[in-house]
Amino acid sequence: MILLRPFATSDFPRLIGWIDSKEMLLQWAGPGEFVFPLTDDQLRKYQSGSEGDRYFRRVFAAATEDGTVCGHIELGAINYDNQMASLCRVFVAPEYRGKGVCALMVEKALAVGFGELGLRRIELRVFSYNSPAIRCYERSGFVREGLLRKSQKVGNLYWDTVVMAILREEWEITHHTQRD
Repeated sequence: MILLRPFATSDFPRLIGWIDSKEMLLQWAGPGEFVFPLTDDQLRKYQSGSEGDRYFRRVFAAATEDGTVCGHIELGAINYDNQMASLCRVFVAPEYRGKGVCALMVEKALAVGFGELGLRRIELRVFSYNSPAIRCYERSGFVREGLLRKSQKVGNLYWDTVVMAILREEWEITHHTQRD
């Protein structure tokens, strides 16, 4: 079982330790908001987006039943008018990979998005080489909607980006099937 709790200042050192290269930072955060090396100041600014009544992101630490933090996940770019958000900044601690943790984190985040926030659509972007993540998202009900070819330059290479989304009605079918 995995629990999501608000990302806290005490989580900063752990996340900074996980993000140990420019490539890992890009894979986790995408381009733009962060620069390597990740710092407490960057994370404080990031965390401030989840404060107030109309926050534009919900940032979570994922923890096992005994409280061990095993991952990080965000519902970002929350758009209340269009009832949309982006599932992003998903990271599973290296020692928990391949154990179903990502799927449980995604399930909990979708429950927050569709259940608590009443969203209609949750989308995500994932680099095309990350096939374990893509399989996880597909099993969670996400549908591929497009491919942004050579969308991110990394050194001398270009990475493709897969765009995926799940709608509330699709999640409700999957959610009710899993509970029955």
